[in-house]
Amino acid sequence: MRDRIVRRRARLESTPMHVTEHGWGTGPDRPFRRQVEILELVVGLLVERSGVLNVDTYEHFALRDADSGNPDPVFQLGLLRSDYSRKPAFEAYRSLIAAYGQPVAAVSGAGDW
Repeated sequence: MRDRIVRRRARLESTPMHVTEHGWGTGPDRPFRRQVEILELVVGLLVERSGVLNVDTYEHFALRDADSGNPDPVFQLGLLRSDYSRKPAFEAYRSLIAAYGQPVAAVSGAGDW
């Protein structure tokens, strides 16, 4: 039993983690500045702990709001409004990519399509 647990743990530790579908919706009582704060906090923590957690991918949930006119935050998860105008988090995300992202050619398998 112990050997199975040790083998399973070793396999999990060597498997890269992909953080996908992270986002923070805006709307009434959920200001744009808070979306920026959450984005910077989460990405900062992932970068800081990427080696320990074996994180190699981060993807924001939505580029564009589903419906910026709908007050429900689940419809306002994007970095852009539904009319494609930029929210402050768009520029924050661009800055995070510039600071921590890798050039596409450096990503494993990027030229394999």
